[in-house]
Amino acid sequence: MKAFLVLGFLFALLPGVAMANKVVLGEEDAGKDLVLRSGDLLMVTLPSNPTTGYSWDVLARPSGLLREVGKSRFEPLLHRSGMTGGGGVQRWKFRALATGKATLKFSYTRPWEHGVAPARVILWPATIFPRL
Repeated sequence: MKAFLVLGFLFALLPGVAMANKVVLGEEDAGKDLVLRSGDLLMVTLPSNPTTGYSWDVLARPSGLLREVGKSRFEPLLHRSGMTGGGGVQRWKFRALATGKATLKFSYTRPWEHGVAPARVILWPATIFPRL
């Protein structure tokens, strides 16, 4: 009997999990309104070149609304053999947790330079709706 209750509970959860969307954002989407539903997976990919000393940092991370899944990672683009200093992309994953409005904001800076404006700032106004 317990096994049937557990299976029934798991099957009740499956539609919500199966309906979660994956939303992908890149530099070309900067400033666009971001619309998510609770449970959606947000993937952000931005061009980066750490050999210049610059890296992306998340300045505004709407706590309680979006949770970072894992850590950001840098992926170098394929370059000719022996080529140094090539760039790539930096990636993040976020899960939409709750409904509300917030802004997700990234800045491209050299971490040791204080009082210097970021080379680039990207933000997305986000609205998270409940999963229906």
